[in-house]
Amino acid sequence: MKTDEREWVTRCSARLHAQWPRIGREQRDELAQELWADAHWRGIEPEQAAAEWLRQGMPNAA
Repeated sequence: MKTDEREWVTRCSARLHAQWPRIGREQRDELAQELWADAHWRGIEPEQAAAEWLRQGMPNAA
């Protein structure tokens, strides 16, 4: 089933909030919209996109 833009952005924003609760709703909605605009992120599930995007800024625990 293909996810439409509004649903994808909503789900992505919710995951961003779950993992990054200090960011305001407007900012996380804007970030989710930016992720949707990128074909790479749009091609994966929104929850996974949010988690992977956040992981980019975190150092590996090596």
